[in-house]
Amino acid sequence: MIRKVAAGFLAGIALLPLSASPAQAASGQPQYRALWVDAFHGGMRSPQQVEKLVADAQRANINTLIVQVRKRGDAYFNRSIEPRAADIQGPIEFDPLEYLLRLAHGAAPRIEVHAWVNVYFAGQTSLVYVQQGDTWGNRANDGATSGFLDPGVPEVGIYTQRVFLDLVRNYDIDGLHLDYIRYPGVTWGYSASAVALYKLQAGVTRTPGPADPKWQAWRRARVTAFVRDLRHELKIEKPSLKLSGALICFGGGPFDASGWTSTSAYNSVFQDWRSWLVKGYFDFGVPMNYDSDWIDQQKAWFDRWIAFEKDSGFANRVVIGVGGFLNYPEDTLAQIRRALSASTVGNRVLGVAIYSYASTSVYGSDDFYGSPDLASGLPRQPYSGGITNQSGLAARAGSFNSLFMTQLSHAASYTDVQLGSIATQPVFPQPAPVPDPR
Repeated sequence: MIRKVAAGFLAGIALLPLSASPAQAASGQPQYRALWVDAFHGGMRSPQQVEKLVADAQRANINTLIVQVRKRGDAYFNRSIEPRAADIQGPIEFDPLEYLLRLAHGAAPRIEVHAWVNVYFAGQTSLVYVQQGDTWGNRANDGATSGFLDPGVPEVGIYTQRVFLDLVRNYDIDGLHLDYIRYPGVTWGYSASAVALYKLQAGVTRTPGPADPKWQAWRRARVTAFVRDLRHELKIEKPSLKLSGALICFGGGPFDASGWTSTSAYNSVFQDWRSWLVKGYFDFGVPMNYDSDWIDQQKAWFDRWIAFEKDSGFANRVVIGVGGFLNYPEDTLAQIRRALSASTVGNRVLGVAIYSYASTSVYGSDDFYGSPDLASGLPRQPYSGGITNQSGLAARAGSFNSLFMTQLSHAASYTDVQLGSIATQPVFPQPAPVPDPR
């Protein structure tokens, strides 16, 4: 009986229209307009959420959805060697990724779908960590654990690559997007297996300290080798697939290539993403330039990073990530304009990616409305605007997030709780096709 009901349900959603808005030609210049859709919030857990997501993307003239399909060793798709995510809503036959691919690829203009996967972060409650964490789990030099798997353990790379190749074989995704492709920090990498392998390969007998330059180089090389080898296998399996990754941009960026080795990405989490872009291991990288434009220091950080990303020789492999969740709507729109503009010497990147669908501004993010202490640091108060309960704040956040989809493509305005009406100007006034980064 359950199977019959589910079959009827799926037959019903199969009859839904592929496009929620009239067809428009992608008439703008080729440009990535991507939106990260995280799995810790709603977005693709149910058929209704998938339909709304595609309709919102069309309304905003978004042409690429980067959807999180593996957050903690789980799967938001049915054909997987890992467990199906527990918070998917609907019958067991409902496949979130498959349904999204059908609607997004059938939209006019077509919307690309990139499967966002957490690489080394699995969470301590995931099946893979429960079963293998004692040997595969990353350790700090004091023995602490955090739900990360250790890049220095060969079996971790073998297993993770298998998961990703299986996903690519089973679904017609346009791209694979890697996140947490790094160490948690400089003191990590001390699983017994990884340290033993390092000692063997380095010809040493003592356990290295976190600041040991050879030990740092070894850990950095482990992450790079995974990216390089995965790209090789993906290009054999599906040459048209685009490999990308979310890249660390902590603090102030370098002024030029000579400063790269002083960055946190290179030194603290061992993510040498500059070399990945220069060597073509990624079709494009997405530096996470998450800075608040209303804080002068962070605004300067944002501008320095995007200048580096445009003028360091790999702008044709960069989609600039913008942190809408840390900004007011007009500030995010301003950051997008700066990201898309040419550098002082005329270089442009492939486009932008916005984090995130669930948190488009400080008003749309539960990071703020769920934390009075965090919200108290915002410049416009009172943040609550007279709303004192979480359900009311969540409902208002949903309204802000929905309005932002319009603000991206049309002249609009919103009501700030302190300043009143604020007008906004669009950054994506017409649809645009995605560029070919290769």
